[in-house]
Amino acid sequence: MKIRNEKDVELLEQTIKIELGIDVSKYRNEEVAENFVKLLVFPEYIFRWVLRPIIFAFIAFILGFLIIDLVHLEYLIYGLVGLGLFLLLGLTFGLLFLTWKMKKDMWGIINYSLNIMNDAVIDMNDVGDKMTPGNRKNVLGLLFKGIIHIVTIPMMSQAISENVPLVGRPVKAFVKKVLTLVADKVIFSEEDFQDQMEESKETDNPFELYSKIISGASRGLEKILDITFGVAQFPLALVFGIVLLVWYLFIRIIN
Repeated sequence: MKIRNEKDVELLEQTIKIELGIDVSKYRNEEVAENFVKLLVFPEYIFRWVLRPIIFAFIAFILGFLIIDLVHLEYLIYGLVGLGLFLLLGLTFGLLFLTWKMKKDMWGIINYSLNIMNDAVIDMNDVGDKMTPGNRKNVLGLLFKGIIHIVTIPMMSQAISENVPLVGRPVKAFVKKVLTLVADKVIFSEEDFQDQMEESKETDNPFELYSKIISGASRGLEKILDITFGVAQFPLALVFGIVLLVWYLFIRIIN
């Protein structure tokens, strides 16, 4: 099930209630929001990797008046067009670098989502009826997608809105895109089930078995996260490249 809008999220939530007998939205609470806030160090990133490049770009723009050989109307052109290009270059570079620094926090968010998923499996009192060897991959995949879209993304959006100044909107959009791609690509393979069953003791109950499988899933998310970050970063990198080219041509023309 591809999630494209709020109606898809509502349909996903209803599907989980009907097929799995669990209300995922109950995990979306103040405690979860507080834990997400603790995982975030975005304000520090905002200052270091967004505001600082903008400040450096502005300083470079000022120095340009001294370094570049300008005469008459060129001062006005450089002052108006140059300021916009320098600041835009600093902003796009800062946002691009911010995405590289965010990966560690994203790991924390995904692992916390897996912990919520583990709680959800434990809460499924009729797990034996709802999850069988024939459907357990689909059940866990559906549940993980539900946790991401019904709990994690809304709570992350709330935490970012309250804690990330200035560029909260693009940061929120980026986080949502990454988490959506992760939810779409994660796979609970049958090999993982078989390996875990072989390692499990006879005393392990279904809850413990599925809990171990969920914990083990985090090991396979690194490659997925690398790919999804690359996909999410591509448009930003493209914009940065275009701005850099325009900035370079402008400096060559004005100099």
